[in-house]
Amino acid sequence: MSRAPDPHPSSPAAPSDPQSHEPPPETPHAPLLTAGGWRIGGPDWRKPWPKGLMFLTWFGAGFSYHAPGTVGSLNALPMAVLITWLGGKWWLGAAAIIPFILGWVFTARYLREEPDAADPQWIVIDEVVGLWIALSVVPLNIVWYALGFGLFRLFDIVKPWPVSWADQKVPGALGIMLDDVLAGLYAAGILLVLQHLWDSYY
Repeated sequence: MSRAPDPHPSSPAAPSDPQSHEPPPETPHAPLLTAGGWRIGGPDWRKPWPKGLMFLTWFGAGFSYHAPGTVGSLNALPMAVLITWLGGKWWLGAAAIIPFILGWVFTARYLREEPDAADPQWIVIDEVVGLWIALSVVPLNIVWYALGFGLFRLFDIVKPWPVSWADQKVPGALGIMLDDVLAGLYAAGILLVLQHLWDSYY
């Protein structure tokens, strides 16, 4: 027996209200809103924590919502001072090898699990390595350290060649680490020239 047509056909779903005040859903890898209202950076907190998270963020500096690279570099200064004070400036250059290798390994592992992450801004261990390289050629002095910090951040942001080549052409974890190494070497070269000029004329 045929069914009578429904006198009240279901209406199509109403379009979403453009005036809705509901916040848009968070996208993966976007800064998330914590219970206290602070916005922080970092990986997608709805997923398991990446291996070596605290190391990759240099003990949380990479969670900064604003300028995580600069915050990570600032957070690397106390350890740089301690290493230089205990062993000398050349020890700082040697010590940079350790975070470079571990940062490469942990970053590569994270990128295997999240291949779309590209260059996560919350990973700041590369800034630690680059800054330590830059400061490994200057004495433990606040003026030289401030100058080294500024030069490293400048080259890391402006990215002259070959820093730009490493950033754009070298894939994966190696590229993430290598561009900051080259920025650190750029800064170290300028610092050596400035020290030579200072010693020659002053």
